[in-house]
Amino acid sequence: MVSSSIILKDQTILNINQFLDLYREIDRQDLDNLLESEFELDYSTIKKNSDSHRICPVIQLAEPKDAKVISEIFKQVYRETYPYKKMESEKGIIDMINSPQDYWFIFRLDLNETIGAFGAHLDFEEKRGLLYGFVIKKKYQRRIDIFKAFMVCAMYLWTKFQKELLVWYGEIRTNETAAQHTTSFFGLKPIAFLPNKDIFFNQIESDLLHVIYNRDVLFKYRKSEKPKIIRQVLNSYSYTNKRFNLGLPIITNPKIEINKLKLEGIKRKVVTLVEEKDYGNKSVTILNKDTQNFLSFIYNPYSKNFEKTDYLVDCLEELNAFLDKLVNLIEDWKINYFECYVSAYNPEHQMLFNNLGFKARGYIPCWKYSEDQNIFEDRILFNYITGRITENMRIIPEAKELIDSLDIPEENLLKLI
Repeated sequence: MVSSSIILKDQTILNINQFLDLYREIDRQDLDNLLESEFELDYSTIKKNSDSHRICPVIQLAEPKDAKVISEIFKQVYRETYPYKKMESEKGIIDMINSPQDYWFIFRLDLNETIGAFGAHLDFEEKRGLLYGFVIKKKYQRRIDIFKAFMVCAMYLWTKFQKELLVWYGEIRTNETAAQHTTSFFGLKPIAFLPNKDIFFNQIESDLLHVIYNRDVLFKYRKSEKPKIIRQVLNSYSYTNKRFNLGLPIITNPKIEINKLKLEGIKRKVVTLVEEKDYGNKSVTILNKDTQNFLSFIYNPYSKNFEKTDYLVDCLEELNAFLDKLVNLIEDWKINYFECYVSAYNPEHQMLFNNLGFKARGYIPCWKYSEDQNIFEDRILFNYITGRITENMRIIPEAKELIDSLDIPEENLLKLI
């Protein structure tokens, strides 16, 4: 067991490089020993959110034999309401542990009791990593030092994959201030608002997208072309620009002219294909039979949302036809939330989304990687919600600043706590 004394520097972590540099005192050459290291932290800068009397668990990489207890913890903590049912499945956890695209950590107080877990999905094609599923047994939630646990897991992942994965993100529930504080303290900052995206404990909840970058992504590999954005995206851009100094975009107001005859002709060729996926999810494709262009997404019946959207179109009329069909599905299937990442360099698409009721609620730089050009392109998160935004939000000041910047009408936004 290696013991280190680490001082948490009283400064804002801006990128992965800075995070790793702040903790350079830790020997990260042997990653396996890193997980078993003991750290003593100076809590003076985070005393509002944690304290030195909490216990740091032993952290280990999960093995298939740990899958049953991990799934049981999710069931126990969320009373079998976790909306991503793979987490409640022993087989699902085993599949992820065995996958080269997923990492699972387990937290133990001793060698006999697993008290929590944490997962990461590695998207090597997009050079992105997703942090998810940080869970602690209920009776230990106020005893475990989540700052230490998160820091060690992040250090392991960001060291091991610092060349392959240059963007890391997580979707954080708006009623979990501890998770928001922890991720934000270590550099994952709120950058987009996902209202009504999830359902936990049979209650609709909103999420926040938190992101951290490798320094080179923003200053070396970001697309040199200036973003072209519509006025309705400017608030989101301004919020992100304050943090990352992106420079000035081109503001434009494209006039959208839709050929009605062409639109109606395309609509007659559009079909909806639904494919059953694992754990109750469905893959939905809105397809133009003639061109084979599409708009596709995943339907999660437990969260009542459409996500992981992708689309390919030849003209605005085709996109219009797809979005009209999408809105019909949202109404027919009683969907609470839909999201799509739209190019920051295509103002016509932005305007069409906006005109049809989709709202920009986050500007995310360097979200889409182009292998051919070896560059990252910016994206705008547009989402569509039904009903009023949930009232059970407990958010950190940075998240409140983000939401306030979006100018959500008062009648749509219930009280913030």
